[in-house]
Amino acid sequence: MSKSKQLLVREFTSRLSRSLDGLAVSNTRVWWTNYLKGTAKFRGVKMADIRRTVNALVDDLSIDTASIDTRLDLYEECASCEYTEDKLAGFLLLAEHSITELRNGDVERLGQPLASGNVADWNSCDWLCVKVIGPFIDSGGQGEEDFKIRAERVAEWRSADTLWQRRAAAVSFVYLAGRDPEPYTGFRSLLLDICEKNASDSARFSQTSVGWLLRELSVVDPGRVKQFLCDHSELSEEARRNATKWVGSNKKKRKR
Repeated sequence: MSKSKQLLVREFTSRLSRSLDGLAVSNTRVWWTNYLKGTAKFRGVKMADIRRTVNALVDDLSIDTASIDTRLDLYEECASCEYTEDKLAGFLLLAEHSITELRNGDVERLGQPLASGNVADWNSCDWLCVKVIGPFIDSGGQGEEDFKIRAERVAEWRSADTLWQRRAAAVSFVYLAGRDPEPYTGFRSLLLDICEKNASDSARFSQTSVGWLLRELSVVDPGRVKQFLCDHSELSEEARRNATKWVGSNKKKRKR
């Protein structure tokens, strides 16, 4: 990293930390700490305040004019911070200021916080998936081919070393699974491959990633979801209940 880039990253993260620390509320910190059962550390800052802080820093430091690689550096640096709010700030930087500029080759960098263990709780993991990874898959700009490239590269995370990156392989697709028609031939088969891999891990947050993805897929392909459930007795009862929540219902197909 160049010296100028290092200075920008240091300035952004130090100012972010000071600002968020000044906005912290003890009751908010206690609530989130209890909700996550102590698995993540919080300052106690509300999302609206995190967003305002990020937007102010983007304006003050002209982050929008920085290269996408610099913004990815900021994302990784924020994700490495101990507090959840700092991590979310990095996610917001990509989600709301960079998503359309990300490239197919950025998949590895997007997954770095998951692979490194810097994102290691369900709240941060799912927030990253829903707000950044999923929209990244869907914003290639070149149509079906970019979507397919990004989808298949993120799907490879199902074989990652860390539980949270494997969970992300499923959760990143929850708001894309209900597309009808499917974005490309074989997309739904890819989602079922992810589910099959994660179902083989008995860890709760691997199992629930399967249930969530199957629930969304059941809206457009209930037959294949039912067959998957018949073929995979290893799926937990919790995941199975979630997967079948909308089967046979009048839940409307969602196009995202």
